[in-house]
Amino acid sequence: MQSEDKLCVVVLFGGMSSEHEVSRVSAGTFVDQLDCQRYELLTIGITKEGRWLYTEADSAQMADGSWEDLPGNMPCVLSPDRRDHGLWLLKDGRAELVRIDICAPVMHGKNGEDGTIQGLFEMARIPYVGCGVLGSAVCMDKAVANALMDAAGVPHCKWVAATRADLALNG
Repeated sequence: MQSEDKLCVVVLFGGMSSEHEVSRVSAGTFVDQLDCQRYELLTIGITKEGRWLYTEADSAQMADGSWEDLPGNMPCVLSPDRRDHGLWLLKDGRAELVRIDICAPVMHGKNGEDGTIQGLFEMARIPYVGCGVLGSAVCMDKAVANALMDAAGVPHCKWVAATRADLALNG
């Protein structure tokens, strides 16, 4: 499964988000563009229910969702133990550690680009692609992002934040 001379890239996709389907398509595009001569690719799909599954799905299977039914899929977990620096693949009552070099969370929305998955990578000290925990969290909360821009004097459009409760009172 692992090659000594290639960097091991883990692509995470799917997730428990309203943007699950978009993530699958994005991940398929990412996978198709990765140079497999230089990188070893491992793909981890996260179901809408939150199951993490190692899969050997191709980009079309990722995009259409059929990846979830492939017979070779196996449960896995990203180890938070910094010594492991990898994934535990769980098969037939056994666990196999697969060391990884970098993660690419090709995930959208909640639990994907809001700082939560980035926090797991930080705890495990695994390098990852994209913004850090704070940048991800701030950008997901538009009211916080706009308030920070206001405080820093960054010009941007006028804005107003409202909660569902505010809308119900004024509706």
